[in-house]
Amino acid sequence: MSPGTSPSPPVGSAERPAPGRTGRSGVPDPAARPAGRLAELPARVALVVVWSSGFLSGTLGLRYAAPYTFAALRFALAGLVLLAIAAIRRQRLPRGRRLLHLAVAGVLVQAVQFSSIYVGMDLGVPSGLAALIIALYPLTASLLAVPLLHERVSAGQLLGLALGLGGVALAVAEGIRLSLDCLPGLCFLALGLLGISAGTVYQKRFCGQMEPVSGNAVQLLAASLVVLVPALLAEGWDVHFTAAYWPVLLWSALVNSVIGVGLLYRLLQRHGTSQVSSLFQLVPMCTAALGALLLGQRLGPLTLAGLALATAGTLLTHRVRH
Repeated sequence: MSPGTSPSPPVGSAERPAPGRTGRSGVPDPAARPAGRLAELPARVALVVVWSSGFLSGTLGLRYAAPYTFAALRFALAGLVLLAIAAIRRQRLPRGRRLLHLAVAGVLVQAVQFSSIYVGMDLGVPSGLAALIIALYPLTASLLAVPLLHERVSAGQLLGLALGLGGVALAVAEGIRLSLDCLPGLCFLALGLLGISAGTVYQKRFCGQMEPVSGNAVQLLAASLVVLVPALLAEGWDVHFTAAYWPVLLWSALVNSVIGVGLLYRLLQRHGTSQVSSLFQLVPMCTAALGALLLGQRLGPLTLAGLALATAGTLLTHRVRH
């Protein structure tokens, strides 16, 4: 497949269940719909877990490399791996306008988002707060999708989004202490939020039929070239290649960049932006759970209550039909 350049359909049509059994009238059999939703469950769970692990790999990676340098290495490694796979499969790389659209989406989703997250955390923003800010993506992406993609967001979905964000805020409220020193980092996190919001809307508008391997390779390599500039000029390529750094770099490149973004785009091709982006409300709680499991961070009562509230909001968002 090659990336499309035609407008994506309204969310009312994009978010219908995958075609199942049909009756004589051509209407999908309702009995097939639960199976279709169940088939998508592993991809949705995987997206949340993989995206959440990115905050932990970023925290660990910043111990060995400066933010833009770490991002450049992550994107370049992932892009080269995908480029090699595309060559083995003899897939042709996109050209002309399609290549440009892929590069723009990749710079927004990859370079702007992740490098801004890394800089923000390097400037002192806790990983939980970073996850909370990026979790605002469901609202910002849905609001952008209304005028740009002509998607519709129902009152029920807005209620689900509000419940989810309330749970997010409750879950990360424990242990967060803000100070004026965090303000520069918060500005970078806001930039990262803008990057993923605008990037996924742009992706759905102009790259809806992107070939996952060659298309993602183009996006990652474009992102690596963009962040290479500040990595060289502002940081002087500050990285320490140690035995402990390589597993972190490989995880962030192969799992977070290749698998995580691939899952995101796959779900965006099948569903509306509002439904897919609502999954990100679960990322802060999943990040907290992984932090407790792998880094010994504590899960308090507010975190558990927020997890329940955000889960309810996300389920509501996915159950609502336009």
